[in-house]
Amino acid sequence: MFEKEDSCCCPGDLTHAGQQAILGRQYATDWKKTFDMVFLVVMAVLMGVLIGVTTIYEPELFHETNFWKNNMIKLTVMLIVSLCGGLLCRSFCPVDSEGYITTSKASWFKVNYTRKFQHFAAYAIPLLIRTDVPGNAVLHLVWGDFFTLIGFLVLIKPFRETFSPFMLMFNSLDRPEDRPHCLKWIIAGNIWPGLLMIMFFDWVFLRFGPAQQKLVMIFVLIAGVGDGLAEPVGIYTGKHKYRTRSCGTSAVYLRSFEGSACVFLTTFIWIIWYYQSFENELQFWLCMTILPIASAIAEATSPHTMDTPFLMGLGGLIIYVLLRWY
Repeated sequence: MFEKEDSCCCPGDLTHAGQQAILGRQYATDWKKTFDMVFLVVMAVLMGVLIGVTTIYEPELFHETNFWKNNMIKLTVMLIVSLCGGLLCRSFCPVDSEGYITTSKASWFKVNYTRKFQHFAAYAIPLLIRTDVPGNAVLHLVWGDFFTLIGFLVLIKPFRETFSPFMLMFNSLDRPEDRPHCLKWIIAGNIWPGLLMIMFFDWVFLRFGPAQQKLVMIFVLIAGVGDGLAEPVGIYTGKHKYRTRSCGTSAVYLRSFEGSACVFLTTFIWIIWYYQSFENELQFWLCMTILPIASAIAEATSPHTMDTPFLMGLGGLIIYVLLRWY
């Protein structure tokens, strides 16, 4: 039975297993001078653009009740995932007087794990919960992504420090090594580029047919499940270590073969799961040969905080080449 870490990461302690405890006071900067303000402005502009584009090209969409109902369902699922992650975090780590988790890099429980759930939910929910209404499928997906992003927008400082459930949701992604840039790195470094990757390849794969469009889920599941399992498996069972250099930087990271094996093996599972969506046997077997090892290498060498779009971009490119030339 695991216990809450009261003895080593309680409010007020400055050390935890020899590591500096990282407290919520790192968010003391005026939010209007941080990424939170940028995020709010970008979302306001995006909403205006979406309303304008929909009014011009597909005004009848505003009267599709089921479409908006499904988008609200997507947002609700995102909020529930965040709440569950926050409750899990607080069951292991206490909070300070402002509601921020008091933790450090040495904590037994890692916020990284609950953060991965939100990554996966953000990418998968718009694809899995689709509304079958006539019109532009790309526009519909962008609206779905917009509602997904609202689930992160409510976590900016003025909202989370005013409404305690939003703070609870924020706890589930506020890992210590990202403070005070948590939202900046997860949104600008992962969610925005990841969603753009999904929208782009969803549109590209649809040109090959509705069945091939489903292949987008392969690299979404690799990034969500394979990469999500790699970290905890590597930390708690990784006995065989190796060093790798982060792509585009001089940073060197310590990885484990056990963690990398999670990405490698789960890639086979998702390719087989979507076997029927390949146009022919050659595409399937080439994907089985190339994608697992490519994904494992990509996960090991991806830049810090950008592993998800890195995995998605490489996976989408490989699948596109197979669909286009084989």
